Amino acid sequence: MNINKSQVQGSLFSVSEVDEQNKPVMGILNDGTPYLTMYGLAKLCGVEASALWAFTSKWNPEDGKPRTDYIADILYKQGYDIKTLFTRVTSNKGQETHAYPDYVCMAVLEYYALEAKRFDNSIARDNYRRLASYTLRKMIYDQLGVKSSQDVISKSWQVYQERILLNDQIPVDYFSIFREMADLLVRLINSQFNLDPYSIPDISVGIHWGKYWECNNFCDIYGERIKHPHYYPQSFPQSKAGAIPAWIYPIGALGEFRKWLMTTYIRDKLAPYLETKVQQKIIPANEKEQILLAIEAKNFLNRH
Repeated sequence: MNINKSQVQGSLFSVSEVDEQNKPVMGILNDGTPYLTMYGLAKLCGVEASALWAFTSKWNPEDGKPRTDYIADILYKQGYDIKTLFTRVTSNKGQETHAYPDYVCMAVLEYYALEAKRFDNSIARDNYRRLASYTLRKMIYDQLGVKSSQDVISKSWQVYQERILLNDQIPVDYFSIFREMADLLVRLINSQFNLDPYSIPDISVGIHWGKYWECNNFCDIYGERIKHPHYYPQSFPQSKAGAIPAWIYPIGALGEFRKWLMTTYIRDKLAPYLETKVQQKIIPANEKEQILLAIEAKNFLNRH
């Protein structure tokens, strides 16, 4: 297979995923190929983006250098004979970034994890092991059929969309827990978490964030939170109660919330929440582990 992707092409999604510094990390090309940006790949490998650019921008598979030979050999064995390691991607706003396909990322990561000398490869090694573990577990789960059906994902997506539409009138100066934890909810749904009347993770998030808010006296910094009506779909028993008052928070605290959600909550609170669902026999124990592993694989780039 001879692949040359030096041409400019747009991302399938108008907005690729960004990290807490609002820098693009990953996305999907219009041919369906997942990619990391140069910034994302540098974080994955634990190297400076400038060093990665100096190497990859001058890629010559025939230059005879040990690093080049190692990476080119990995790619060649997988059927890739490429002349450039990245694709130039332009967003709807005309911004350009460099997209490294997933197979290139894994080859580069393997080099930095296993072969690079005179280099602290602890980050690359840990990430390489984590991704290898995730892939193996996913293969075993798939082979044994230990996963929910696609119908569960479709139903959860329907519930999510219904709840979004029912609760789209938040005052402009405030934010709601449900709408602002969209990133986590999407990851849970795609990990085959069943979003239903018995599994409402925004309640868990709201409880823990409320305690965090009070403990840090954020009302003195950002202003008072207020109650706002929240609605559930008709398929939920909770809908019979009509509008349920729920806290919404000053928009100035949104950055604080997002950072807390993607660090403290995912690190310390998500596993106990899922464990309660296991104890309630709402999800099986192996599904809990599968969800946590998928969240871990998606979230590790933001740790370094």
